[in-house]
Amino acid sequence: MKLWDVNLLVYAFRTDSPMHRAVRGMLQGSLDRHEPYLFSPLIAVSFLRLVTNRRIFLNPSGLEEAWRFLNLLESHPSALRMESDAETFGIFKHLSLVSEASGNDIPDAWLAATAIRHDAVLVTADRSFRRWTGLKVEWIG
Repeated sequence: MKLWDVNLLVYAFRTDSPMHRAVRGMLQGSLDRHEPYLFSPLIAVSFLRLVTNRRIFLNPSGLEEAWRFLNLLESHPSALRMESDAETFGIFKHLSLVSEASGNDIPDAWLAATAIRHDAVLVTADRSFRRWTGLKVEWIG
């Protein structure tokens, strides 16, 4: 089971990303092989916040286009929709306290907790995820 970091979804979606081609190919290959993955509403929210943001992109993505991408991911037969639960929150609390997370580390701690809770491999290009013991990571890039 995989959990794709929100940044990788942005790279796969945005053709102006330097990592677009490689990440889009990896994501498409995973979908074509029907590898199970977690679909998280929280990651979807973060994805929408990023790709439609005028402070991040000179030409931000349209909301409808971004939703089409998310709808494809959510409706794929290999997608397992996950909701937050008390166990995930407990893991998140522990990870954030142990690592003294702050700022942008907070959503990273949540992703790590979600992956740990569901015994998933977090697929990311962000090397800062190595700080959490027990997190399985697949590095891209």
